[in-house]
Amino acid sequence: METLISTIIFCALGAVTYEVNMIGNVRCSHFTLAFKEWPEEYYPLYANDPGYSLSYDIAKFIVDDFEQQRLRLFKMEDVSMGMWVEKFNETRPVAVVHSLKFCQFGCIEDYFTAHYQSPRQMICMWDKLQRLGKPHCCNMRR
Repeated sequence: METLISTIIFCALGAVTYEVNMIGNVRCSHFTLAFKEWPEEYYPLYANDPGYSLSYDIAKFIVDDFEQQRLRLFKMEDVSMGMWVEKFNETRPVAVVHSLKFCQFGCIEDYFTAHYQSPRQMICMWDKLQRLGKPHCCNMRR
């Protein structure tokens, strides 16, 4: 838990912790989208799941835009997050911090969040974190 807190504290103003991906031209890739779904030629930079740590000023910027009904939404939350952070980046620079603690390929020991984990597996991992002081993989079936 202490490592998670220090990772989040490390994200000072204008910082975000996530992996950034770029697909490029959405008409010429395996991520092809219908024009109706995405009218621009290029897919935005997006936050690669499974979790993000946002600095207060970025989170406030997103909430303010939500309250003013200025948020652009997309069907995938990682793309929406990428668009919102990029919009913030137009006003102030954003420091993107990468952390392997936000695992994107299943389970690794000592991680915070991971892709392809069931809610039951995540609850198990957080339970182990509370009981043992350290997260451990919970490789159980759904």
